[in-house]
Amino acid sequence: MTANRSRRVRRGFSLVELLITLVLVSIIGAAAGRLLMSQTRFYSRLAGQKDARSVTRNARNIIQTELSMVEAGGGVTAASTDSIRVRLPYVWGVYCSSNTMMYLPYDSAMTAMATLAGYAIKDTSSNGIYAYTATTTAPTAGTAANCTGSPTSITAPANGGYYTLSPAVTGTAASPMFLYQVVTYKFGASAIVPGKRGLYRRIGSGAAEEILAPFDTSAKFRYYNLYADTAQTTVPTISDIRGVELQLDAQSASRTGGQTTPESVSIKTAIFFRNRVN
Repeated sequence: MTANRSRRVRRGFSLVELLITLVLVSIIGAAAGRLLMSQTRFYSRLAGQKDARSVTRNARNIIQTELSMVEAGGGVTAASTDSIRVRLPYVWGVYCSSNTMMYLPYDSAMTAMATLAGYAIKDTSSNGIYAYTATTTAPTAGTAANCTGSPTSITAPANGGYYTLSPAVTGTAASPMFLYQVVTYKFGASAIVPGKRGLYRRIGSGAAEEILAPFDTSAKFRYYNLYADTAQTTVPTISDIRGVELQLDAQSASRTGGQTTPESVSIKTAIFFRNRVN
């Protein structure tokens, strides 16, 4: 009896028990694998959406900062659904006399990267519009007495100063004025992400720099017409453009496994120009 009990204690697993165990382990392993794969794809999609959202936000921040400085009425020189070209102020001041401008403190980094395209002075005697003069002649140090003397008595603040401009300035003393550069924003075929569109920025006639990508083909510029509060796709008369709506349909640079298209994020931002009165 003792020998029989000993044999029963030492008995191993039967073949049926082993098969059942293997089946259970396989089921649990398959379920765990599917869960792991699902979570991996979920986090990949989140990362893709984050990348796309970053593209839209960066594009909005860059364009909004610059376009919000554009003067209504003459700031836009060309526009389409894919691009916009503007006269972008980068040094502000007032006119004194004898072609002298008193300028306010400015960001030296911005002026170092700017390419002078001309200056503009406001007509304060009638309609209040800015008259633009194209020039590539860099301003020179101005004579302070042309501003501080009678009848203007305009003194530059700390870190401000005086410029002499060429060609000759025609305007009224104490009229607001600014130096400007020409900047073009354009959606085009991306060199960073092949097969997608990128957003390019060009100063003057210089080389276009791709600043952000990728975007979907639906990304575009829409425009606010004179007296309108709704953006339109049809480009208005250039002088009647009072603002821009950015439709930024960005995508992630790569496609998540199991997805047929990259993750995408779409935002719209309205930017109205300075001195808009209509």
